[in-house]
Amino acid sequence: MLLVDDETAILETLSLQLRRDHKVLVAESGAEALRLLAESGPVAAVISDLRMPEMDGVELLRRVQLEYPDTTRVLHTAQSDLNSAIAAINDGGVYRYLSKPVSTDALRGTVRDAVELYGRSTADRQLLDKTLKASLQALFGCLQLASPPAFARAGRIRTLVSELCHEMQLDSLWEIEVAAMASQLGAVTLPPSVLAKLDKGLPCTDEEQAMVNAMPGVGVQLLKGIPMLDDVIEIVRGLGLNPPPHPSPLVEAAVDVIRTAIDFETLESRGLEVESAITVLECRDHSALLVLAALRRVKGVVQVKEKVRGLRVVDLEVGMRVAEDIVATNGLVLIGRGMVVTELLLDRLNNFARMIEIIEPVLAVPGARRF
Repeated sequence: MLLVDDETAILETLSLQLRRDHKVLVAESGAEALRLLAESGPVAAVISDLRMPEMDGVELLRRVQLEYPDTTRVLHTAQSDLNSAIAAINDGGVYRYLSKPVSTDALRGTVRDAVELYGRSTADRQLLDKTLKASLQALFGCLQLASPPAFARAGRIRTLVSELCHEMQLDSLWEIEVAAMASQLGAVTLPPSVLAKLDKGLPCTDEEQAMVNAMPGVGVQLLKGIPMLDDVIEIVRGLGLNPPPHPSPLVEAAVDVIRTAIDFETLESRGLEVESAITVLECRDHSALLVLAALRRVKGVVQVKEKVRGLRVVDLEVGMRVAEDIVATNGLVLIGRGMVVTELLLDRLNNFARMIEIIEPVLAVPGARRF
């Protein structure tokens, strides 16, 4: 346990009373206490003086509550500070207070109770962790059995999300990774033909796209009832048709990362090269500019000097240069990369568009010279 007081004599007295039964760490300030915790890891209990310079005991224990929630927090204070101690208890950050001077029996009894509480808290958390892990394994195992391609796609999305989170130094990585996997749970409701289109990055009809858009909502329903997944559920909900009205910063950042990863996976599955896929995302009305910048760093792709645009076929103009093959949904290459758009090529595309669906957007460099 950790004892904190700016008076050395009090620290020595408390240490002598407890050292026989417990491993005791001491700190003479709040800052030193936090440093010791960072170096030594969580302790069963922190007993802190109230009146200390720079950081008082209430502030220290609040910090401990945020960073080490299982650690039991005890305030050690003079009788004149009783109102402050009661306020700290009522705020929920302090388990108990001890009045100065505290008797040996009262001190040892409080410490014994604090250690027991810590033991119960850590045991409960370990049980929850095991329950959570087992529940998620079962859930994603069902996805793997029901649709191996959808499970593989979810794994690719999760891997890219993990890389982006590390690049952007985002916290709560496990929640974001679980949400990335969970975003694909709704694939169990999709017909095989739609799953095949998702796996190949092919465009869907309006009816099929409505099914795809409903996938996050299915994931939310499947996640309900599993403990410790509040943030995960809010992230998945944010990807769907009914996002939370006031999302937290974590949820907003996670949604941008996962949505970018899903969009990139779709374009890459279509066969677009990395640079082209990122360019398409940048050309869209995309709000996640920081995520796209991180995606370029993760993939090792720098911004090209020529501005490549993602366009609909009807928006192509004579003189533009095609930056990526223009392909029909059946795989037929209609115009090869590097060709300059002419009136004849536009007529060819328009004729094909009446008979077969063309994958959009198409990538082109505006303002290229005619040859």
